[in-house]
Amino acid sequence: MIRSIIANFKSSLQNKLLFSYSLVIVIPLVFLGSILYVSAISITKTQTQENRLLEMKLLSEQLQEYFNSLELYSRAIYTGEIQGLLNSGLPDDIIDQTRWKSSLFQQFSEWYGYMGIRGDIHNVTIVTSDGAMIQRDPLYVEENFSDEIWYQQALKLKGEVYVAGPFERTYFIPPSTASPYVFSLVRKINNTTGRADLGGIVIDVSVMDIYRLLNELNLKDMIILNADNQIVYSSAIDKIGQQWMDGEKIKGNTSAWMDINNQRMFVSSTYSDATGWRFVSLDPLSSIQSNSNKYRNITIGIGFIALIIAMIISTFVSRRITKPLRTLQQKMKKVQSGDFNIQLDVQSTDEVGQLTQSFNRMTEEIHTLVNHVYKSEIIQKEAQLKALHSQINPHFLYNTLDSINAIAVIEDVPVLARMTKMLSDMFRYSISTGEQIVPLEEELKQVVRYVEIQQIRYDNKFSLIVNIPDYLLSYPIPKLTLQPIVENAIYHGLEMLPGEGHITINGYETATQMILKVSDNGPGIPEPVLLNIQSNLQGKAPNVDHIGLANVQERIELHFGSDYGIKLESKLGEGTTVTYILPKTKNN
Repeated sequence: MIRSIIANFKSSLQNKLLFSYSLVIVIPLVFLGSILYVSAISITKTQTQENRLLEMKLLSEQLQEYFNSLELYSRAIYTGEIQGLLNSGLPDDIIDQTRWKSSLFQQFSEWYGYMGIRGDIHNVTIVTSDGAMIQRDPLYVEENFSDEIWYQQALKLKGEVYVAGPFERTYFIPPSTASPYVFSLVRKINNTTGRADLGGIVIDVSVMDIYRLLNELNLKDMIILNADNQIVYSSAIDKIGQQWMDGEKIKGNTSAWMDINNQRMFVSSTYSDATGWRFVSLDPLSSIQSNSNKYRNITIGIGFIALIIAMIISTFVSRRITKPLRTLQQKMKKVQSGDFNIQLDVQSTDEVGQLTQSFNRMTEEIHTLVNHVYKSEIIQKEAQLKALHSQINPHFLYNTLDSINAIAVIEDVPVLARMTKMLSDMFRYSISTGEQIVPLEEELKQVVRYVEIQQIRYDNKFSLIVNIPDYLLSYPIPKLTLQPIVENAIYHGLEMLPGEGHITINGYETATQMILKVSDNGPGIPEPVLLNIQSNLQGKAPNVDHIGLANVQERIELHFGSDYGIKLESKLGEGTTVTYILPKTKNN
């Protein structure tokens, strides 16, 4: 049965036409849809990475400012009053001890108010050299910071700030606070007035202080880890202080796909020098693919609708084509059997109608054809075809472009009609014989046609601005010397420009010359490359990579002399300008 279906398909022109139409529609749609889908994922990934890096930069700046404020608060230990109190030591008398502590922490309070500290300080602890803990508030019972590893690490920094934690301090955080965790700012107290070891200072701040600060940034799927992969910040408060096992997978500054909690994630991370913490963002693959899936579904929907419409139209067209062919096929079988008295009605003037006419003439004259006449006719036709071939090529292309233009107008595709008309005019102008020196006005028309085609291709990504006085339009210029420079500006300057591109053509005259300047706002040319091109234009360093510029220079010199030509100027980030120096004479 399958063989029968294949045989019927092969023997039916209508089926082949329907299959061909389907392939013409389906293959480009699948190809373009795949490219669009992959490109959308790539663009979304890049945008996500850029947005996350921007968020992390903002986050780092906020935390840097916040910790600078806390570090400023800790500098109170270097004021003369506090240094004096610490060097005098804690008195033995209970009343004197109370006054001493009151004076010490009063200095911290005054420093806090005077310096305008942003952080909300929960507690300050002075750890003496013998391990004694002098607290602003007596909160830590049966606890000695001097034995902790993090405290010992802070002392080794010899006065530099060390951020430790988070730690759970449930016994002094108010019950209404969402998280019981704090982090501590720790530093060794350097003695600026004596030689005694003054110990260190521990400043406790609730993690909720950071949570409120960062929550204002509206960060989603963002966590902060300390060096031990302990969560310092998360939008989910209950996770703060927990150990994050997946943190071992993320090292340093990273942007990569990873499997986190059995889910594919795009992970970005960066390191903060201020705190030693890592900022990690997690973006599920499903969220990155959401927009891409929309494009995919739209492409499939459009393709399905287009396929149905095409099948309906192609069925109608194929029947119109194959019906007279089937009739002709039946009559030819009769001719094959020896019946030469058959005539068909010619109902059209297209190829099928012409074929029918030929069939009629064949049946009328077949009895007069003999072998030598047939051969002579073949030889004569081949000679005529060769002669016709030598004349038809340019006209064939013109007529084909005009036909495409007409079909685009009929099918209501104005962009295609416009693009075909511009291409046809450009081709006529390019290969037409005649003068090689043309008025500036004609050359500008060619540039406008070219730019209009490129604007359609690039969805109006760039614009052309022409500022040339009317009295210059009749001045002479070698044919096809402006368009190559505009083409260079698009492909080497504006094509990869993220924003809108501009090409400007300005013209003016001096006492003896006409000056044209073609400028773009592209990225410019690096200085080594620019010097190489300028040497090439001067004939000092021929370079096949810039043969277009050299060709324009040579043609201008050929027609007008070595005093005329082009100059190239460019600067990175500021665009490129090509200056034409031409004679000031009118083209008669």
